[in-house]
Amino acid sequence: MPGRENNIVVTPGEEYRDLVICNDCQWAASLLKGSPGFTSCQVCGNARLDTIPVNDYEAYTISIRNRNVEIEFTKD
Repeated sequence: MPGRENNIVVTPGEEYRDLVICNDCQWAASLLKGSPGFTSCQVCGNARLDTIPVNDYEAYTISIRNRNVEIEFTKD
């Protein structure tokens, strides 16, 4: 969809550990400490997922526009 933009903001805290992003549909999720993780995308079913470690007390903002993903990390 041309011009479509989604923004996700995650604030810092100990409950978040990793950011998981699908390489095909750009589905993204915060993987909580102790959770089982993902073997495939929960939207499109593809197994090509990237996992980005996030430090405790680090926040991030994801901006998705068309097929471009921009992630900005900040520390509190």
